Amino acid sequence: MNFNNIEINNWYKTEAGNINSKLLVNTINKIFYTSSDKNIIFFGPNLIIKQIMDNHYSFNSFYIATSDNSDIKAEMQKLPFQDSSIDFVVLIHSLDVDENPHAVFREIDRVLAEDGKIIIAGFNRLSFLGIHSLMPIKSIFRNKKYISISRLSDWMSLFSYEIKQVFNINKIPTFKNQKILKYLQFLNNNIFSKINYFGNSYIFFASKKTYKFISVKDWHKKNNIILGKFSKPIIQNNYEK
Repeated sequence: MNFNNIEINNWYKTEAGNINSKLLVNTINKIFYTSSDKNIIFFGPNLIIKQIMDNHYSFNSFYIATSDNSDIKAEMQKLPFQDSSIDFVVLIHSLDVDENPHAVFREIDRVLAEDGKIIIAGFNRLSFLGIHSLMPIKSIFRNKKYISISRLSDWMSLFSYEIKQVFNINKIPTFKNQKILKYLQFLNNNIFSKINYFGNSYIFFASKKTYKFISVKDWHKKNNIILGKFSKPIIQNNYEK
């Protein structure tokens, strides 16, 4: 069973969710600090997206959702944008929610411009969330489908994306007791936070790559370079960045 938007939004209103939210926003803000991209689209929980968009406001930034509080109301698998028209895409838990995350990734790839950038944040099962999902306690993390870091890495390799950074954030268990959460804050404040594993959430930062493909058949002809995106396994060594 997939996550749904309502339970994710409700979880982010809890103390454990608030801790995760702050770390997500702070990490993504650091990525955006060096970005000068124009056309940016956002997907994810309204509370988190609003914080990020407030810090990086642009006339060409749009929050996409099926709810009425979005800038553009649309489904993720049918985006109202032309091919290669978006410079930056931010997906927060969107792949966790959708029933066909691979189709979503293909649609995002369609609208993302060559050398465009993408941020993907999701829940990491190799963390305390995974432990919670196995325990007989009431939790939104039980009996859910997770997009693993390795699976997402495979998709990016298949679509010829260059992974620039992967962050594992929030090492604190998702307890409801606020006193316990406060006591465990040290897990995010010292050497444990520097260990890039076992975080409750992961954040991928990657860029779409364009390769100059030279046809072996026509290598001796003039103007034989065709701009386009080709998967590395197919063209092997017959490309130039």
